[in-house]
Amino acid sequence: MSDACAHRTVGRYCPDCGKDLRPEPIDRRAVLGELAENWWEKGVLHTLVGLFRQPGILIRRYIEEDRDLLVKAVPYIAVALALNYAVRARFLPGSDTTDLGLIEMMRNEPLIMPLLSALISALVLHFVFYRGASAGLFGTMVLRLYILAQATFLVLVVDLLLQLVTPDRSVGRNLTRLAFGLGFTIFAVRQFYAGEGRGGWIRAVAAVLCGELALILLVYMPAAMIEQAGLL
Repeated sequence: MSDACAHRTVGRYCPDCGKDLRPEPIDRRAVLGELAENWWEKGVLHTLVGLFRQPGILIRRYIEEDRDLLVKAVPYIAVALALNYAVRARFLPGSDTTDLGLIEMMRNEPLIMPLLSALISALVLHFVFYRGASAGLFGTMVLRLYILAQATFLVLVVDLLLQLVTPDRSVGRNLTRLAFGLGFTIFAVRQFYAGEGRGGWIRAVAAVLCGELALILLVYMPAAMIEQAGLL
């Protein structure tokens, strides 16, 4: 199909470029059909399901062998964050907010916190726990973006299920969310590095926890200090 085609009207389709000259009206059925078709064609469902089953294996294959295996990392995490925001705003208002104005301001920019989190965690993984890994720093960032997107989906589902049991946002409920998110992250990191003979649980646990600690020390604590100093 060419933009320069004159689109001769001979039936529904142009005989020169094949463009549909009488598309179906846009209604609910058409929108749902296009959405389902695009999800299947672009592999979003394969990515979503596959990254729950074999996150580390699929991400390694994506980085080293087949770039068409998964949906690209940045669009995928953008979809995950948008869905997370929309569902929480509708069903779980106030469930993902903090008292730190700087952090909330950064969260209003959709990709700042995820990219910052992925960068800090990738630095810890690449330079501290898995030095010399074949993925490299940018490959490790891709790994963390996929894991973060998938953990976002997982924690959202867990939070919705917990909402059915207890609507109160107790400490136990928050710890449950944290446990699911960290548990999946540790599982994915261990699986990713297993192919290099460094897939031990102890190293994976230490790497993920240190990445989270680094995020707290480098982002959340300075934000709290700026807030207390009244600089914001």
